[in-house]
Amino acid sequence: MQHAVTEDGSKSGEVRALNDLTREWVEIGWRHTLEEPFDFRERLARFYDWSSGDTQFFDDFDPKRRVNTDVAQYAAIWDTRIPSMQSLTNVTVGNPHTLVSGGLAVTSVQFVTSYTTADGAVEQAQTLSSLVWRRSPEGWRIIREHGSGLAIRD
Repeated sequence: MQHAVTEDGSKSGEVRALNDLTREWVEIGWRHTLEEPFDFRERLARFYDWSSGDTQFFDDFDPKRRVNTDVAQYAAIWDTRIPSMQSLTNVTVGNPHTLVSGGLAVTSVQFVTSYTTADGAVEQAQTLSSLVWRRSPEGWRIIREHGSGLAIRD
């Protein structure tokens, strides 16, 4: 059974919780500042399924555009790329959109990344990410991620 809203039109508690988790993943998990340096495991471990053999992760912000079937491989990309920057912050655009069906959920979320490169260049990137979450005894965990850059809106 697929459910995104309750009968009275309000969001179900599960959808609200996943939307909140997604905003935390975007805005807190993927942050790098001098005061809060980025470390994938420290920041993001609780969001991902580290033990499953059926995971897949891709983000075109990765210069090599690799498809990773292991979260540790995916983490290694960002543990190299993000700490080399002076800063990186994300702001969610609108609300995440989540559908829940049984033990799986799909979330679509847009966000704007603002970052400063090692040489001081200030840049922005807008991203659309699709996440597949699987319910586990520990809570919802990401098993699929696909992030694609969008044109910056004027």
